[in-house]
Amino acid sequence: MTTPVGQSARYEIQSCPDIEFGRPDGHILRLDLSLPIGVAAPAVVLYLHGGGWMIGSRKSHAARAERLARHGFAVASIDYRPSTVAPFPAQILDIVTAIEWLKGPGQAFGIDANRVALWGASAGAHLALLATAAPAIRRAPHDVPGPPVQAAVGYFGCYDLTSRGDLDRPDTGSPIPREILEQDWPSGVPAPPSSRYLRARLLGVDESAMSDRDLAAISPFARAHDIHVPVFLLHGTRDSVTSVQQSLRMAQELRRRGETVRLRLLEGANHEDSAFDTDATIADVAAFLHEHLGGPCHTPPLPHNAVQQGE
Repeated sequence: MTTPVGQSARYEIQSCPDIEFGRPDGHILRLDLSLPIGVAAPAVVLYLHGGGWMIGSRKSHAARAERLARHGFAVASIDYRPSTVAPFPAQILDIVTAIEWLKGPGQAFGIDANRVALWGASAGAHLALLATAAPAIRRAPHDVPGPPVQAAVGYFGCYDLTSRGDLDRPDTGSPIPREILEQDWPSGVPAPPSSRYLRARLLGVDESAMSDRDLAAISPFARAHDIHVPVFLLHGTRDSVTSVQQSLRMAQELRRRGETVRLRLLEGANHEDSAFDTDATIADVAAFLHEHLGGPCHTPPLPHNAVQQGE
């Protein structure tokens, strides 16, 4: 059965934090897994944090992941290598590695690794959509297939990184969120760094050497012809970091190509606004995912001492 839009989440959750799922080039990758109690073989949602591809962690907005898990999904908040450690496509490879873990050791948690969606915020939203557009990723000694996922959700993402995308101006009447202004950026990084600086670091090149052709190759908007899964985009109309036009144009391009896409604009909401974490918004995301991943099946509850109570 599915959880209708607006209905309260019903499941208690079991938290399984700090699970190592990969160690590329010696860099340890971990995930935090939130499991809905009483759901047999729940579908999995991989949550990708924001932070300009440079900062942030799987612990960012942990409550957001837990809220979705209460709707009957196994939610895995994952780390991926920051651009200061490895340039693109390392981040996509880390998503692939996480899914490989789900299909291997992750089976011990009773999840259904054949029903997987990606859910990202800001830089994580960009990666979520880009990962769905990756039919193959170069990795020695042979190419790696792109992540096998069935749906993607993006919160206030930047999807066109080219100079055309720069014409989409953020809302100048809204303040830059304190979360961004107070971040501890790596040594030598201008705080806060420009979007062009962050993109160059993602590509692993100097700003002066970065071309629109390079940026188009890592832009979901330019790769829309390769996106063939249902997509749900959410964006605030008063975003001071990433223009709402990014989601509007991304949705329009996917529709033009005949793909399944849903767009929700949160009136008056800024970047990383609390409006994205309300019960109603999370229920809307859950309803979309239930539609495209299938609803939960119930099992007898686990012992009480294995349960972490919901809020």
